This record gives sequence, structure tokens and C-alpha cells, in this order.
Amino acid sequence: MVHIAIPADLARHITDRAVQNCRQDLSGRGWKSSRALAPKTGEGLVGIQTSARYLMFQEQGIRPFLMRWVEGRTLPLGCSQGDGPHFRKGSHVGEPGYVTLPHGGKVWRQARWRHPGIRANRFMQSAIQKAITESKSEIRQEVMRALRGEL
Repeated sequence: MVHIAIPADLARHITDRAVQNCRQDLSGRGWKSSRALAPKTGEGLVGIQTSARYLMFQEQGIRPFLMRWVEGRTLPLGCSQGDGPHFRKGSHVGEPGYVTLPHGGKVWRQARWRHPGIRANRFMQSAIQKAITESKSEIRQEVMRALRGEL
């Protein structure tokens, strides 16, 4: 199988389209971090880079983990009812037991202070894939030009 790298100008065009798709996706989610996205391009390279580390956590997801750093600290917990932060003391990390939730009473947990993880959103990957799919005819033309020796 022969691999032919697409020219840098076509890669730049596809990358710009991918960044635009990704920014639309982020604004549709209500996220205000679309300025942290930048195109990463070169000959045969189409990609999106970000300066916001948390976007990569959203893109790739994270596994569940014990939040050992909360031990002995007093933490503000957010509240969906809007009556301000509720404070809880971090203790017994990883142990089974009851936890007190704001406006929820006491709930049994197998492990206290366990972060549930984040599901991978793959919004950058889908934006790149969409841009490549939209540019298939242009890519096909460039490949045919390369095979004919016109590049």
C-alpha cells in the first residue's frame, strides 16, 4: 500500500475547518473555551491543539480515582439549588460509609471521596473526522494529481 501525504495547503484548509467544527461544538455545549483551540498542521498532518489542559481531560476522559488530597481539608461543595456552597470536612477517604449530600440527606457509598471519572467526549476527534469527510473530493483530487506526477 502506498501512502501519500496531502500537501500542506490542503492540510491547513482541512485543519481550519476542523477547528471551526470543534468551536461550534464547544459553543453548543455552552463551554467558553473555544479560544484555547488552535490548528496543528503540516504536510500530511491535520490536528487540533489546545492550551487548556482540562479540554484534553474532557476529550480523552479520566478514570475514577480516590481524592486523597481532601483528607483533613474543609471543602466547598456546589449546589444546584443556588443557595451557596455547602462545606464538608474531608475524612475517611476510600472507606465505605454514609456521606451527607447537600439537600440529599445521608447516602451510603462504597468508597467516600471517590471521583466518578469523566466519560471521553471525543469532540476534537469527531470535528477532525467531520472535516476530513467534508473534504473527501478535494483529497481525492490531490491524490490523483500526486499519482499522475503533477505535484
